[in-house]
Amino acid sequence: VSHPHSRRTPNRGMLLALFPPNIKWSLRQTLKLSTRKTPNAIRALSGFHPPVVFSMTRLVGVVAPEKHPALDVIPEPAICGCEFVVGSTLEDFKGKEASLDSLVWIVPGSVDVLEALWEKSEGGVKWIHSFSAGVDGLGDFLRTKLAASPNVIVTNGRSAFSASLAEYVMAAALHFNKQVPRLQANKQAHKWDKFVMPVLAGKTMGFLGFGDIPKATAKIAKQAFGMKVIALRRNTSKVGESEDELVDATYDQSTQKLEVFKEADFVVCVLPGTPATQNFVSTAEFAAMKPSAVFISIGRGVAVDEDALAKALHAGSIAGACLDVFQEEPLPKTHPLWDCPNLLMSAHNADLTDDYFELGWGVWKSNSAAHLAGNGQYATPIDKALGY
Repeated sequence: VSHPHSRRTPNRGMLLALFPPNIKWSLRQTLKLSTRKTPNAIRALSGFHPPVVFSMTRLVGVVAPEKHPALDVIPEPAICGCEFVVGSTLEDFKGKEASLDSLVWIVPGSVDVLEALWEKSEGGVKWIHSFSAGVDGLGDFLRTKLAASPNVIVTNGRSAFSASLAEYVMAAALHFNKQVPRLQANKQAHKWDKFVMPVLAGKTMGFLGFGDIPKATAKIAKQAFGMKVIALRRNTSKVGESEDELVDATYDQSTQKLEVFKEADFVVCVLPGTPATQNFVSTAEFAAMKPSAVFISIGRGVAVDEDALAKALHAGSIAGACLDVFQEEPLPKTHPLWDCPNLLMSAHNADLTDDYFELGWGVWKSNSAAHLAGNGQYATPIDKALGY
């Protein structure tokens, strides 16, 4: 509201203008009562003193495991105009179900508890937010009950982690392009191997899906490294002007799927986990790739046929692969992927940065502002029928 070193104290009109209509009345009453006693009541809202607590607040249910790190940085209730009820079981929410205004689901919180709270709210819950970008864990609850409830908005955490995943994709591309394994082997063998060093400039990066994460990655690939960018899309009619600047060619998923695999030097799979994406990348797709091409997967593990990938790596039909997501997590110690050559792996932690949970709550706040204002302009709504 005011810069901490500013001598100017914001007036009541300035402050009220910042809030949606449905809480202005409550704020006016609070200010009216407070200013009769002290002129510092308004100043409290600008950060000089503890913020005013609204007399009318929303009740937000947060379904999360006990002691989950996301709970350590949960937003201050007085700042966001709500009260949080946090729990991992139905008992934790007892007596408050009917008062819930919205729900937040933090993986691996119980989907059964989430579903039960939604039902017990008797229509009170009109917004459910998934802290993570992937909503496949909501399963049948999303595909059946929520998809059949047009008045319920479901949002997710997309965009919070796009920057870190974009960095990861480029790191994987550089790992293989600069032949880092060869460099490490040469050092181990005390071998002076002055080979020709490849560059990314002019190479083609192909994306399977082109949502927020691919866009963030494409921007770096194209603008920083001079790469060509192509994309496979389910709906090519959704391509916008901003996308035109990033993508050199767009292919239709239903008729041109293999073209991306044939053309790309780096195939980046960012597909969500839905029934339509199960084993989306399998034997035919790996066979279509260049022997010099690299496969990178950061979406959902179910989209990749891991047996087909293992065979391609052992046969040397592709140059390498990088996986951050898997069909089963944690990956079993006996899984054949562990023994594959030219495979870079991480434990689904490519986006687990120091500020991961703050970023996640930041997306929730953006959606919460729209929910509170009642304008329907949610920042990250998903298509409940499609599952992303």
